Amino acid sequence: MKKVLEVNGLSKAFGGIKAVNNVSFELHEGQLLAMIGPNGAGKSTCFNLINGQLRPDHGTIVIMGKQLNGSKPRDVFRLGVGRSFQITATLPSMTVLENVQMALLSFHKRTKSMTRKVRSLYVDEAMALLKLVGIEDQSNRSCGVLAYGDLKRVELAVALANQPRLLLMDEPTAGMGVSERMTLMELTSNIVRTGNIGALFTEHDMDVVFGYADRIIVLNQGELVAEGTPEEVRSNQKVQEIYLGTGNEPSAPPISQAFPPRRAQGSGPMAILAEVDNRLLTMNDENNDIMLNVEGLNTFYGKAQILFDISLKVRWGEITVLLGRNGAGKTTTFKSIMGIVSPRSGKITFKGQEIHNLSPFKTCTLGLGYVPEDRRIFSKLTIMENLEVGRQPPREGFEPWTPERLFELFPHLKVRRSQEGGRLSGGEQQMLAIGRTLMGNPEMIILDEPSEGLAPVIVQQLEKTIRELKNIGVSNLVAEQNLTFAGSVCDMAYILYHGSVCHESTMNELSKEVYEKYCAL
Repeated sequence: MKKVLEVNGLSKAFGGIKAVNNVSFELHEGQLLAMIGPNGAGKSTCFNLINGQLRPDHGTIVIMGKQLNGSKPRDVFRLGVGRSFQITATLPSMTVLENVQMALLSFHKRTKSMTRKVRSLYVDEAMALLKLVGIEDQSNRSCGVLAYGDLKRVELAVALANQPRLLLMDEPTAGMGVSERMTLMELTSNIVRTGNIGALFTEHDMDVVFGYADRIIVLNQGELVAEGTPEEVRSNQKVQEIYLGTGNEPSAPPISQAFPPRRAQGSGPMAILAEVDNRLLTMNDENNDIMLNVEGLNTFYGKAQILFDISLKVRWGEITVLLGRNGAGKTTTFKSIMGIVSPRSGKITFKGQEIHNLSPFKTCTLGLGYVPEDRRIFSKLTIMENLEVGRQPPREGFEPWTPERLFELFPHLKVRRSQEGGRLSGGEQQMLAIGRTLMGNPEMIILDEPSEGLAPVIVQQLEKTIRELKNIGVSNLVAEQNLTFAGSVCDMAYILYHGSVCHESTMNELSKEVYEKYCAL
């Protein structure tokens, strides 16, 4: 097999931080090579060096036999390199079809042609690519309203528009459900093998990595610390310690095992709530223990209705999860609660106060925190400055959050506390977004895909933190694709299907059959 990529002694430093340090590896045609490692290990920096977005300090990059050190991204693109990004980089004001058409215009060198209307060019070719990635039915929708997982499909179609010989995919399945992830990777695997393409991808889902990678390389603190077959990497003790987590299976259990066993009667969520300290309201009055109450919520984007009579409750000290396929309405529900999107009708109360007509900052001052799926950190501010932006006065009965306390949860941020947010990896930005919200000392937190982009060992720490927050009475409303994570921390579950609540139960009562019917493809 021919080499499509050869990296030798690649190094890149930002100030005193060595993001990539003397990394070498090869990738052959028809092969999927996974690059894994802790958040901030240097994976995205390595991708940006290969793609020409960054210039290496040392080392060489050879693509299809041509050395490209210092080449611009457009030159790398012209050589036959397709790229998808950790944080999606589509054009939000344009439709799905138009995004792919733009990529095709570039590939066919028609970006400066004025002889025909752009919308009429390469429509059939673009639709074929959208059909290939399974998103042709949304071709006329704006990318700005798509679910995150669907944006990942659009990015793959854009990358394939270049007819690449080398495909770079930075967390390609982020934001997707279990079945969607496997479907997309099965598709990618077939494209790579039948087209003799070399694919380098990063991923935190170990089912995807161990299920589809031919070989795996592992980075830690910018250095290559292990490489080999999936079996060799899975059993590597150092990889377990720094990334996979010791004493746990490297990959998540099957869906059938992700549902927790039934608790004995009297030990469910309400029994747990009764053990929360006496600051909380009595559990005897069902109306008194509701912290967040959403009734008959209807939300539109323009003339398109997204939410249909959504009703849900979150009790004091309880963790509630929203489940559903991409596009089911989970993020729109969160944005409607926070006031980012104004619902057309319905009622939302928080701690007994109506909030559906409040602006987001007023909702936050009441004690409702929000961690958005796209993080929204300030790229030009340092980690410390981002945390200070989120600071609010302590709330009675709660230990105030401080940077020092957050660094115990996310020690990796402490090392980079003076680094700008825009230079952090996607996983580090996720940690920072969670930390910034906690600095607001919320009594309830809305978390949109909190485990997305985090290394397995960090997800384990996050599970522990959410349980600790629950123990001190902080409620959580979570949207999560990682069913194992949701099953380990959540009490109540609502399933959204086409913008409506189709199922409500305790997490213990949620059956595999119901989950697969409404959440799996």
